[in-house]
Amino acid sequence: MTEVLLLGRRAVREVIRYPEATIPTLFIPLFFLVVNIGQVSKTFPSSTPFLKGQGYVAFQLPVSLMFAVATATSGLALVTEIDVGYFDKLLVAPIRRSSIIFGRLTADLVRGIAASAFVLIAGIALGARVQSGVAGALVIVLLSALFGVAYAGFGILIALRTRNVQATQSSFLLFFPLLFLTPNFVPFNRLSSLMETLARINPVSYVIVGLRSLVIDGWDAGKLAVCLLVILAMGLILTVLSLRAIATYDR
Repeated sequence: MTEVLLLGRRAVREVIRYPEATIPTLFIPLFFLVVNIGQVSKTFPSSTPFLKGQGYVAFQLPVSLMFAVATATSGLALVTEIDVGYFDKLLVAPIRRSSIIFGRLTADLVRGIAASAFVLIAGIALGARVQSGVAGALVIVLLSALFGVAYAGFGILIALRTRNVQATQSSFLLFFPLLFLTPNFVPFNRLSSLMETLARINPVSYVIVGLRSLVIDGWDAGKLAVCLLVILAMGLILTVLSLRAIATYDR
């Protein structure tokens, strides 16, 4: 645990030391939030049934939260260390290899909490009301950050398997189809048959639906349970694959 905390603290310091790598990850979700509201808010006024009296910003906010936390930051940091040779030094150090992974994921949790809190506050400033209250807002931040940690495992896995910066960067680009094949603009029942089918088999859909329920509906135990289950399953699978990759990593 001490090794994880030390490596996690080092990774957090990297984030603070290089804000130019973090600012774009906050600009993109806010940009999409403002643009989507501006384009669609008149089409879906607050009287629209699925908005339940709120503006369209409330419906779009969970999508922006996903953008904010699903980054390739840890993967890129890891592949950079591989390129400069520092990763090899970590491998021969008297620490468990798993600590390298968990240290990175710890930093992703901290970064995810900060990023999701920032985007949530921005969404509230733009008019969203969190119907589940302050406790619900805290749950939104925590679930968003946990999703970011789960997705970070994908970037780490790509970094360890390919050892290539361009390939690792693509792990973020691959998130775009996952995000857009969801009920991100309208609910499931307003999608075409094909899009609805694709959205329903996409696990990211249920994370968005769970977060959205906290903003628009209040507390919905069923949707939140599915949301948490998807995040945990995704995190477990990608973390196990990353741990296997680093365990078999050959310098």
